[in-house]
Parts: sequence; C-alpha cells; structure tokens
Amino acid sequence: MSNFSNKNGNLCLDGVDTCVLARKYGTPLIVTSEKRIRDNVRRLVGVLSSFFSEFDVKYAMKANPNPRILSILRSEGLGIDASSEQEVRLALETGFRPDQILFTPNFASRSELLWASASGIPINFDSLNQFRQIGEKVPPTVSFRINIEYGKGEFKGTTTSGHDSKFGIMDKDAVSAYKAAKEAGAKRFGIHVMAGSNVLDPDHTAHVASSILEVVKKITDANDIEFSFIDLGGGLGVPYQPGAKELDLTITFRNVHDVFARVFDGVKMPKLSIEPGRYLVADSSVLLGSVTDVKIQDKVFLGSDVSMNTLIRPALYGAKHHIVLANRLNDEISGSYQVVGQICENTDRIGTDIELPEPRIDDILAVFDAGAYVASMASNYNGRPIPGEVLISNMGEEIIRSPSTFSDYTRNYIFNRPGKTSPNAGKGS
Repeated sequence: MSNFSNKNGNLCLDGVDTCVLARKYGTPLIVTSEKRIRDNVRRLVGVLSSFFSEFDVKYAMKANPNPRILSILRSEGLGIDASSEQEVRLALETGFRPDQILFTPNFASRSELLWASASGIPINFDSLNQFRQIGEKVPPTVSFRINIEYGKGEFKGTTTSGHDSKFGIMDKDAVSAYKAAKEAGAKRFGIHVMAGSNVLDPDHTAHVASSILEVVKKITDANDIEFSFIDLGGGLGVPYQPGAKELDLTITFRNVHDVFARVFDGVKMPKLSIEPGRYLVADSSVLLGSVTDVKIQDKVFLGSDVSMNTLIRPALYGAKHHIVLANRLNDEISGSYQVVGQICENTDRIGTDIELPEPRIDDILAVFDAGAYVASMASNYNGRPIPGEVLISNMGEEIIRSPSTFSDYTRNYIFNRPGKTSPNAGKGS
C-alpha cells in the first residue's frame, strides 16, 4: 500500500485526497493509481528479464477490462489474455494486435471459435472437441490448456486445476490432442496451464512448471513437436491484509528458471509466457463508499453503499479486504463492526469484525485492493449502480468510467408502455 498516505487524517492515493474525490464524484467509486500499475509491471518484468532471455507477459483482462487500464498496460509492452469474444474485441479496439492476444475460452461456442480463428487470434483450446469444431479453419498457432493433477488457489473456488476442475484437458489426453492438431495442419504450438489464483507461495509456480514440462516431454517425444511457448498462466498473489507477506518474485522465477534449465539442458528453451491479472492491478485501487446507517443489534452493523453487487468477492469466496474510514484515519478504534451493503441478501457482508473508529453517517469507507475482480464482477443486482471509476495519473485525475444510471439499468428492456400495443400482441406463438 505504498502509494497511500495519511494527510490530516484523510486517506490519500498518490497525494490525492480520496475523501475529496468521494464528495466530488459520489460513491461507490473506484480510484486507481496509474503509477502503481506501471510500477507493478516494471517490477515483474525486471525480475523476469534477470532469469529469462525470452518471455512474454499477457495481462489477464478479466481482472479489470477498463480500456484506459488496457492502454496503460499496452504502453508497457504487455499482451492480453482474453477469455471471451467480447474481451478479444475490446482488446483489439484498445489497440492490441491479434498476435498480442491469446484467446483462452472454456466451453466456447463454435461461432466464437470460428470468429477468433478467422480473425487471426491465437486460440488456447480447452478441449480436443473444441479444436475439432473449427474444422479446416486451423489458426497458425494452436495451444491446449492442460489440466494437471496439481491445483492451488487462495480459495476452493479459485483453484483451477486438478480432478475437480472444469478447465482444460487431462494430461493423459494431451499427446493425442497435439497429434490431432499437427495432422490438421497447425504449424506453431504452445501449451498452457493455470493451477489457481492469488497464490503467495514462491514455490508454487515452479511446481506448476515442473508438472507441465513433464507433459511437454511426452508430447515432444510422441509427436516430434517443438513448442514455441510454454504458458504458466497467472496466479501470482497479492496480500490483502496489512502485515501479510508479499510474494517474493525473485525466488518465484529463480525456481521456475531452475526447472526450465534442467529440462532444456543443452537445447533451446521455449519462450516463457505468464498471464498475471490481479498482481498488476489489485493494489492500484481503492473502493470508496459512504456510511448510510449504523444499526446496533446482537452485533453492530455499519451499512454503506458498498454492496455485494459492487464487491462480490467476500460473498462469493469468503475473501477479506482491508477496510478503514478514509476520513477518520487519526481517530481511535472504538469497536468491531459488521460492514454490510444495501442488497437484499444476508451474505451481503463486505467485512466482518472490522475494527474502526465509531462511524458516523456520511463517513467515507475505503476498501483496499479493489483493482482486480471488483469493477469487472460488478452488477446492477437490486437495481444498484455499477460504480464509477477515476484514474490518478501525472496529468491529474480523470473519469475512466461513469457510474451506471437508470437509463443504463433499463437500456435493453422492452417496455409495453401504457396506452401502446405490443407489436407482438395477438400473434400466435
């Protein structure tokens, strides 16, 4: 949280008072530091370059697809990991070339796969059946996502490999998948694995590398295939609580390099590819809300306009974010509070047993590490708005997403207005 500071009791991000922003733009509001994003990219690239001569970093845009943020990452030389046609189209619209994007869908429709192949987008296939659906329209680069036996994530729901995972093809079927791709005319090959999200263990990525390289050897021996890249996916973790130990990138990628060096001893090493999302953007942002009520019952409930429609991670996974009152940093802690939102679900709890000064209505709530999987997972559930977003850069502050309005909420509904006849009225089914 090095980009945050305390100025006269108010929380500042890159020197800008977040309380002033909350009053100016309204809440809920996500405030993001461009500097922090760039610092995160450069830190990661610096470590990778000390161990690998050839590597590729693709941003997992599912973490936060805001076009302004995509443009920042493009200017830093990153590519894109996209999981749907819409994400691919957004990446292209933001200026990424087709060859800078890797399309990694799961259970995609045939139309999505054909569109991506015709557009020259490299596809990372989730199954052999998905590959067969494109028929003769084989993209120049073919990769398969492999489901290794090892899986590890911060939560069960963020563990994406192993026997209970819906993703990828089992490693025992990998040889036949690549044989089919080669026979279909594929010329360039990659391989992909993603074991889980938000892992702080520096040994984790090397374990993933070791597992996938065993599969690579089997495929190479059986099919005489040379891999252009080996993609270890994402999963680089960030600490969500003060005092939690950060992921040691140097140890992480030294370990990965040691695994690669053992396997490719004396031969050319394929390009290492990784797909961080959370690591690049999570700690760049803070989510601001307004205290709307304080209710004393068996427990003390602090109500705010930060709800599970804005921040679903606590309800979905049991995730915990650090929470403070942004305008009361110098005040003494008065007690423990259940921080809840406005949604008609009892799981709408942003934080449990959060120690805070005694809250007052209109205090500003600040939820840290809101740059990943907050805006991208927000919804209009209960008719609540999707938050606006503000970026702080060396040019000052700028709105990079307006909060949703009633018009946005109703945009795609077909109304049967009083006094008007539905165009389908009287027609048979």
